[in-house]
Amino acid sequence: MLSWGLLAWVLIGAGTAWFWHDSLGVRERANRAAMEACEELRLQFLDGTVAFARMWPVRGYGGRLTLRRTYVFDYTADSVARRQGFVVLLGTKVESVGFANDPTPARTVTQVEPARDVTTPNPPAVTGNVYDLDSWRENLRRHRESRGDSGNGDA
Repeated sequence: MLSWGLLAWVLIGAGTAWFWHDSLGVRERANRAAMEACEELRLQFLDGTVAFARMWPVRGYGGRLTLRRTYVFDYTADSVARRQGFVVLLGTKVESVGFANDPTPARTVTQVEPARDVTTPNPPAVTGNVYDLDSWRENLRRHRESRGDSGNGDA
């Protein structure tokens, strides 16, 4: 027979295992978002991973309680100066990706015009230091559909 104390420990252990697994998945999403944003803006993504910065409960889409997590990563625009960016996720959805301001205006990341890729229909919307990855993906998807591309690189 299972005692109440043992049942509580089993439930706490299961909840901890679920939270750990969920956090690993969210971290992978943050890592992909940071890498894609750096590639798009022709920045070098350093160290190959993001690091957890903070987490707090908020009301998400539809008013449900969810977690907002922030991850940080390092990048460089000139292979010399190391700068820090961030990825914010609401639940499992990437909310924003941002890049640090450089105090010298001539080298501020938001003022650097990225080289245009011929496969990208329109440059992504960059407002301030936040790069909207979802709108870039949507623009790219529409562009590929209009060209009849499958988007898998076989073209």
